[in-house]
Amino acid sequence: MVEAHISKLHQWPLEVAWQQRQPQLHLSIQWKMISRFKGSTPMKAFFAFIFLLVSMPAMADTVFDKILKTQEIRCGYYVFPPVTYKDSVTGELSGLSVDMMNAIAEQAGMKIKWTEEITFSNGPEGLNTGKFDVICTPMWPSIALGRVASFTKPFMFAPLSPMVRADDVRFKDDDLERLNAEDVIFAGQDADPITELAKDNFPKAQLKSYASMVPGPQILQDIVTGKADAIILDRNGEIEYNRHNDKKLRLVDKQNPLKYQSFTLAVKRDELILRDFLNNALDELINSGSFSHMLKKWEPEPNTFIETAKPYQSQ
Repeated sequence: MVEAHISKLHQWPLEVAWQQRQPQLHLSIQWKMISRFKGSTPMKAFFAFIFLLVSMPAMADTVFDKILKTQEIRCGYYVFPPVTYKDSVTGELSGLSVDMMNAIAEQAGMKIKWTEEITFSNGPEGLNTGKFDVICTPMWPSIALGRVASFTKPFMFAPLSPMVRADDVRFKDDDLERLNAEDVIFAGQDADPITELAKDNFPKAQLKSYASMVPGPQILQDIVTGKADAIILDRNGEIEYNRHNDKKLRLVDKQNPLKYQSFTLAVKRDELILRDFLNNALDELINSGSFSHMLKKWEPEPNTFIETAKPYQSQ
């Protein structure tokens, strides 16, 4: 569960920050101690200087320092068509995020190593224990996850709407009000943005919360079988599920989405230089039109996802 990882992980990055980002505070303490030797003999001053040298905190390499040394970005990923596909026979990865990360690495003179397949629940832990450098399949940032990871700027968005069984006659395609009732059960996951969205928009409905490690397809299957009635999802989720299943799902009032969900990359909480590098790379791919070409190549139908506006378009 994400909350479990939060309780375990949110403290130790502060210790790293102490060593890496705040040596001046440590030095100020040392200087106060050395100042006591003013006017002392040369021998005392010499020993004070030695004390200063040996007690200075070691400046550990940042993740970005290591990337520059190895010329390699290690990626954690999860399977999320069409953003990330994994060939069941060869294990080869493809998709939007693969093209995007390869483009970033190529232009930076680096390479990508797809290090570990992850889940939503263990992804932040993998970042903070150094198993990989970046979660390269896009994350949906939340306030809770912000305690254990740092997110890049969004590179695309997806409109979110309630999704129900296609044959559930209670819910009309353009009417959200019927979903806000005590006999309706929304499915959600612990510490997931869609769970909070369901609470805020449909306070009268019941909420069935799943642990963060429960696979998404299992939750959707519970909706099909009637264990829950609705979940908040995007058009891509609707397309992918209906493509592979006989019993269909449908979005309700998708012309008026509840939220435009951002898609971002995630790095270790205190790796702000790495985040800046990725932000700069994403800006270049977006402003040059490269990302637009990638998105058109992979999205299942036009406007499944919404590109981030270029700076001149938002003015």
